[in-house]
Amino acid sequence: MVVGFFSFLGALTGILVEISIAAHLGLSRSSDTFYIAYTIPYIITNLISATGQFSLVPFFASFEVEAASGEIWRGFSYAVNIVMLGLAFMAVAGAALSPWLIRLIAPGFTSAQSTASAQLAHWLMFVIVPAGLAEIFRSFLFSQHRFALSSASGFFRNVMVIAFIVAGFHRYGDASIVMGYFAGYLAQVVILGGQILWSFSVRYTLAPRGAGGAFRRLHGAGASQLLSAMGWQAVVLVERVIGSFLPPGTITALNYGLKIMSTIAELLAGSVGTGALPSLSRAVAEKAGDAAQKIMRDALEISLVLVTPIMVCCLLLPRPIMQLVFQRGSFSPEATGRMAGIFFCYCLSMMLFSAVRLLTYYLFAHHQMRAFLRISLLYYGTTVALDLLYVEVLHLGPKGIPLALLTSLTVTCFMIYAQDLANTRRIFDRAVKILIGKDVAAALVAAGVIWALKGWIHAPEKGLPLFLFLCATCGAGCLAFGAMLAAWRAISVAQLLEIWQKPQSE
Repeated sequence: MVVGFFSFLGALTGILVEISIAAHLGLSRSSDTFYIAYTIPYIITNLISATGQFSLVPFFASFEVEAASGEIWRGFSYAVNIVMLGLAFMAVAGAALSPWLIRLIAPGFTSAQSTASAQLAHWLMFVIVPAGLAEIFRSFLFSQHRFALSSASGFFRNVMVIAFIVAGFHRYGDASIVMGYFAGYLAQVVILGGQILWSFSVRYTLAPRGAGGAFRRLHGAGASQLLSAMGWQAVVLVERVIGSFLPPGTITALNYGLKIMSTIAELLAGSVGTGALPSLSRAVAEKAGDAAQKIMRDALEISLVLVTPIMVCCLLLPRPIMQLVFQRGSFSPEATGRMAGIFFCYCLSMMLFSAVRLLTYYLFAHHQMRAFLRISLLYYGTTVALDLLYVEVLHLGPKGIPLALLTSLTVTCFMIYAQDLANTRRIFDRAVKILIGKDVAAALVAAGVIWALKGWIHAPEKGLPLFLFLCATCGAGCLAFGAMLAAWRAISVAQLLEIWQKPQSE
């Protein structure tokens, strides 16, 4: 609940960042120019966040289980030193090579677009250094069950970005976005570093090496997650290359659609996984297999109940949602229509995306690195192949890319279950399957309620009336969904109230 609340603030302000950029740049060549410039730094910061949480949280948690708490600062120092040295080198190299990188990423750009994008990329490369340090601090705090500020750090970063765009765009243009990202990541470092210094007796050393079981597992987990994350970012690069040949604004629309869908999935399912990962890692370290499976089963059930009604709302109301989020300033009604179609296609993948995200937590807690890499290669390879098939062969246009993601996620989930990775079939026992059936039936009821209200109440065009319309329709759908699950005893209201009151009583 703590992670979910603060992640909601981060997710909301993250969308507001995109809204701020869209209001000034719209869906245009200018927006594509910026997002291509931010591609490499964005990829690296994603690699950092993906690798950091899955590798460093079990790494730091293992010191407690192995009764080696005195060694945790050696591990902390090792992580800081290695990551900072590596990122500093990458930032300098990326800045120097930015003109060639832009031509490689966006071969369909004009010469003027490539030059402008390279100039932005030259400075954006350096945001990866504070981003890496912030991720180490965040993962350490997660491992120590300090969830509040570590979950809210994205909120502080996004607020700084928005402030710089709103206050400085008319004077500095695109440079205000660059300055905002620098200020945001530096704010994360100061806030998270301040909490660590305040809460712990930090003993930092210039430790260049680490030895022992925890360090070996860190290398294995880090290498596996890094390779997998690089595979996904390779998919992003391929899709941006494809998008550079599609109509102007396509790269921006695909970026927004995927980011909003994945943000919702991360907010709902990722928050559950983040809260469960420390306990899951300790259960695995203590060889408590049944406890680990129960933790994962509970996480899946909670995520299923949270994600389903939101997915139904997004599928039935894509245009009103996009109108509320983006349609202002340079973002025209025509752009809203294009955005709504792409968003709908991405939301078809929301449940499967959430499931794969949760199973990643489970595989890393079990140190199933080879299985994770096999599944990742299948997932990413299938996505790229289907991108080319749907866009280049079947000529589905921009919508082919989110539809390729849906197909590849379906294949990936089927293979995880068929191969029984980390005994996943034991997680999907009879009780979970019954819950899935009730969840689907409740989703259909919720869809019927939203569809009826949508036909009865005409959606306003913008502003407060549109917001109230979405609150009414989505709220009614979610209430119908929850009521059906409660009626079928799939969820217990009394148990939810007990969980809500428990932290207050402690």
